[in-house]
Amino acid sequence: MSDMTDRPTAGIAGNPNAFLPGDWFFEFEQDYGDGTHVIKRGLDASLLVVRKYDIGADEVLAFTTYDGKRRAMTVFHFHPDFDLRRRRHYMEAHREGYDVAREVIGHLEAERARRQAAIKRRVVKVRRAVTLAAQAAVFILAHYSPGR
Repeated sequence: MSDMTDRPTAGIAGNPNAFLPGDWFFEFEQDYGDGTHVIKRGLDASLLVVRKYDIGADEVLAFTTYDGKRRAMTVFHFHPDFDLRRRRHYMEAHREGYDVAREVIGHLEAERARRQAAIKRRVVKVRRAVTLAAQAAVFILAHYSPGR
C-alpha cells in the first residue's frame, strides 16, 4: 500500500479513532471514469460468516450497497487463508459495486425524467388555461364594450 488512498482508513466519516490497522482490513475508492465511485473494503471474514456461507479457503463473499450520489460501497469478506497479496487485485477487478451503482443511478435518472415530464404536462395545461382565459377576456371586451 503506497499512497494515501491505499492505507487502512476510518472510511467516509474520517474518525481518526476508528483507524483499523493490520492486514485484515483495508479500504480504497475506485473511480470508474464516468463519475461513478465505488468504495471497496476488504476484510477477513469472521468465523461466523465463513461457517454460515460456507466460504472456502480461496473464496470471497461480497456485499454491495448504494452509498449516496453516484457511489456504492462493496465489502469483500475474504476467507482468512485468501492470499493477502491477491486481495487488492481481486477487489479492483470485481465490478459488482459498479453495476449496483449504475443500476441505482439509472433508476434515479428515470424517476427524475418521469417527474420532469409530469411537470411539463402541468405547465402545458396551465398555459392552455391561461391562453383560453385571455382569449375569453379579449372576446368579452371586444363584443360587449360600453362603447357600442
